[in-house]
Amino acid sequence: MLCECARQTGSMSAKTASSGFDERGAVLFTAQFVGALRVLQLIALIVCSTILLVTVAALVLMAVLAMDLEPLGRAGLAVIAVLIALVAAPLLVLLARAQRLAMLVRTGGIEVRGYLRDRWLPWERVAVIETSDSWYWRRATRIVTVDGKRVTALITSYQFLLLRGEPYDDMARDPRVPELPTRIAIDAHRRWLRGELVG
Repeated sequence: MLCECARQTGSMSAKTASSGFDERGAVLFTAQFVGALRVLQLIALIVCSTILLVTVAALVLMAVLAMDLEPLGRAGLAVIAVLIALVAAPLLVLLARAQRLAMLVRTGGIEVRGYLRDRWLPWERVAVIETSDSWYWRRATRIVTVDGKRVTALITSYQFLLLRGEPYDDMARDPRVPELPTRIAIDAHRRWLRGELVG
């Protein structure tokens, strides 16, 4: 079933076939943004970072070099520069982290890379894999651990379907059918339970 699911994606087969191996096991499947989108994200990150640096530097230079400004005006420019940096810096960090969003199904477990943190869940810790019932992250892959914790792979949600390069076919549109990454993760977990996967 794992091979059948992977074949349905066309362009996904290259990602599925690239089986990097480390202590967590070989990669069976990777759900992530398509390469062109990651390049565009990188360009946007560079452009936004440059704009932020130039804006803050210009405000600081104006505050330092503007002789005709009162001290209060200089302080105001410095405060504005700090506020811009405080608001923009976290957004740039999220934009940088968005490039890493991924779910890797491995022979040893599932690796989930999120906006704020990455999680490694060996099969021994996985109780069940299901579809998220969250309104926003609808149909995303949710891994429930044996101690009841829930980890949602955001990249696998329905709104990212085309951005992952998966086909928008009848199966993908049917809300009763789990998304492709969820089906593959469920199948890999079942294979591990049967002893077919060695991590």
